[in-house]
Amino acid sequence: MSKLLVVDDSAFDRRLTTSILEKSLKFDVTSTTDGIEALKSLETGDFDLVITDLNMPGMNGLELVNEIQKSHVDVPAIVITGYGSEATAMRALQAGACGYVPKYHLQDELETVVETVLSTTARQRQKNEFLCSVVKQTLTLKIPNERHRITPTIAILQKQMDAMKLFKGSQAMHLGVALEEALSNAIIHGNLEVSSKLRERDDNAYGDLISERSRTAPYAGRRVIIEAQLDAESALFTIRDEGPGFDISTLPDPHDPENLLRSSGRGLTLMHAFLDEVRYNEKGNEVTLRMNAWREKTSDHTDVDQDSDSVNPVVVFA
Repeated sequence: MSKLLVVDDSAFDRRLTTSILEKSLKFDVTSTTDGIEALKSLETGDFDLVITDLNMPGMNGLELVNEIQKSHVDVPAIVITGYGSEATAMRALQAGACGYVPKYHLQDELETVVETVLSTTARQRQKNEFLCSVVKQTLTLKIPNERHRITPTIAILQKQMDAMKLFKGSQAMHLGVALEEALSNAIIHGNLEVSSKLRERDDNAYGDLISERSRTAPYAGRRVIIEAQLDAESALFTIRDEGPGFDISTLPDPHDPENLLRSSGRGLTLMHAFLDEVRYNEKGNEVTLRMNAWREKTSDHTDVDQDSDSVNPVVVFA
């Protein structure tokens, strides 16, 4: 049973979050009222995940995430956001939070996000000694329009990057969410041509259309091609779908934090916040993602690789 720590100064929100998680019978949930108490709990308890509100007196959620990154880097954190806290949520993600859930989506999305974070964290703890000898790798993968294939695909890529020790701390988390978003977009919006605007409806139109087109020509026969280039300098991914593409000029502003709370534009905003490069081709059916490898500065300002055994959980978001 995974041990979770919920941090929220609001008694109502704290009870709501705790009750949602305890219903599944998969989690042992402890709650506290502020960031300072949360840090004390982390010192004395062996927690697998922290779920924190952003707006709290004393130490707020952003400050708590920063402290966790300093002293408990192997414990992932999810932030709970509300209207008016989009910019703070963005800073928390950049500071190392694994993801976020808007307060008005807690009932529908919290348990799923928590399970995804925990599963990806567990995957990244697994080491493969053989892979540690690889210093450069190029992979080309082709996957069908099956969303359950995304998680194992990312797991394979992350295992190789972890063995090569390319990233430290929140870098690996951020790259994980970028890959998940890009692959989801390629399948759902690219190959299946399902608009994210359907998510704003109260019915099941979004999921129903995905299921229908996954079995219908020409959508079902399309594939997603992933080209990965990994070396000591960076991880470069090109993700291409076989759909008609789209007008890239219609993309929402990726630097506007308000897009964090919108069904359309959330993923793109996160990718730009987390990565060193996000680039679409003219047709709009291919995105290139690049993250530079972490380097340590020596006293003579020469870059050297850092050998770190810290756990780097993947970021996920609702």
